[in-house]
Amino acid sequence: MTEEKKISPYPDNIAIIGGGRWARVLTEVLCDIVPPAVSVSVHTLHNAESMSVWATSRGLDGRVFVSSEWPQFLYGRSNAVIVANAARDHEQAVQWALSAGVPVLVEKPVALSASATQRLSDLANRHNIRFAAAHVFLFARYLDNFSKLVADAGDIQSLQMHWTDPQLENRYGEQKQYDSSLPIFSDCLPHILSMIGALTPNLPGKCEIAKFLRGGACLEIEIMLGDIPCIISLERNSEKRRRLITATTGQKMLRLDFSKEPGIITDGSTTIVGDPDWEVKQRPIARMLTAFLTWVRSGEYDSRLDVEVGLRACLVIDKIWDKYRSAMKSWLVDSLSSAGPIDDDLRYALYELLQSKDRLSGTEVDKQIEQVRQQFPKADGAQLLTELNRTLYPAGLH
Repeated sequence: MTEEKKISPYPDNIAIIGGGRWARVLTEVLCDIVPPAVSVSVHTLHNAESMSVWATSRGLDGRVFVSSEWPQFLYGRSNAVIVANAARDHEQAVQWALSAGVPVLVEKPVALSASATQRLSDLANRHNIRFAAAHVFLFARYLDNFSKLVADAGDIQSLQMHWTDPQLENRYGEQKQYDSSLPIFSDCLPHILSMIGALTPNLPGKCEIAKFLRGGACLEIEIMLGDIPCIISLERNSEKRRRLITATTGQKMLRLDFSKEPGIITDGSTTIVGDPDWEVKQRPIARMLTAFLTWVRSGEYDSRLDVEVGLRACLVIDKIWDKYRSAMKSWLVDSLSSAGPIDDDLRYALYELLQSKDRLSGTEVDKQIEQVRQQFPKADGAQLLTELNRTLYPAGLH
């Protein structure tokens, strides 16, 4: 590795809050960056046993301490917290860490609303605590290289983004699963908007949902970036993984395809590797963690960690929410009007609706829907949706 792998000094203690796949990825990369003298711990209320088994399988059982409790920080030692739990739990975990006076790096989205994100940012500022947002693609050299080519090609006339995920996907040696309680736009837009921000300084303005398909698993969102139209296509349970950015300028059309990193950049008739140094230099996750830990200990700030990037994404997400709820309600009314079996798209929509309050299995969701249908056999879709809201999720779609 030609880039310096270890920096000094590091915080004495680094705690990762979370028990899912991404928390494991961050933990493993972190252990490769920091020296053994740095204490690394993982804290997960519901998944501590599984995390312990995972740590042992990776040869980290003597390196990583796993707990089902909040971190305990010793007085007089330097500390840092990385929040990588479920999105619904980010706000609580960040507030706890900031209230304890500990620097925080939080995964996307920072919180579930712009108001919550702003409140956390204000808390950090009041107490002068370092608070960072983990927009990992801003640390990808292939995005840097693409951004330079786009800037050299002249003013951007339009942007397109395709972001799709298959139903089953292996990432970093594990099966990747999305959070079914989090709508696709809330999940993906923090990544996408951070990358768009690297291409143009124009802030998002008008936002519209142009297409709502498959119970919300497939969306097309139109955003105006100043006078630049941007179309964002999102899809879960797709046939394959896609990560494409297309920028059209007055001179040419450029495309970055990072479906498989480090990606391919197409510049007119020329195709180049997105990052020629992918195999010999630090990769995006390691670069992001290194930047955060450097800021914690030395005060050397990296603007790519700015929480303002996450706040801007949350503002866009907030703008889309009411339009999304309206589209979802119309789609559900039509789908529930059918007396046919529950298909994958209806199940997807109801998972999202119900699991935003409670964690229900697929069998439980299907059972509850059938119970309502049997109770109201002649009800139309609107009546069924009202009854589902009343009996299963009183705070549902209004």
